Amino acid sequence: MNSTTRSASPARPWYREPWPWILMGLPGTVVVAGFITFYLAAHNTDGLVVDDYYKEGLAINRTLRRQEAARKLGLSGALAVEGGGVSLVLKANDAYVLPNQLRLRVAHPTIAGQDQVVSLVRAEGVFRGVMHPLEAGHWQFLVEDEAQTWRIAVSAKMPAAAPLTLVPGA
Repeated sequence: MNSTTRSASPARPWYREPWPWILMGLPGTVVVAGFITFYLAAHNTDGLVVDDYYKEGLAINRTLRRQEAARKLGLSGALAVEGGGVSLVLKANDAYVLPNQLRLRVAHPTIAGQDQVVSLVRAEGVFRGVMHPLEAGHWQFLVEDEAQTWRIAVSAKMPAAAPLTLVPGA
């Protein structure tokens, strides 16, 4: 009686059922995600890690001395970044003669590939230079002379509505 009341439908093969695919798909997704993670880790460097942290720590003392030198020279100024250009109006004590050329380092806090070094040349009392336009976000600006005897640093969010005020040790 049981055999006559049962439907005569043939059993479906396992690959036509949804549950085996669902159960195999979850670990398969994890394996694929693992390969993607490995690829990203192998092909992207971590810009925040410094190889020789001890030397970097010693360099902080030199940086502080250079900022102190800028303060003693009475250096202050205003830095304006407009598109692909930058202009700097810099003032100093009467005893210090400003050089004709300065160096501006523009650094992104986390992405070293976006850092720039711009040569600023003085013309009519204003230092000017050409640089790649900056993306929106936080940036660090370091102005220094070619001999690296003094340095002024400022951090700002770009785009800035007004020129950045440069004061040593701020």
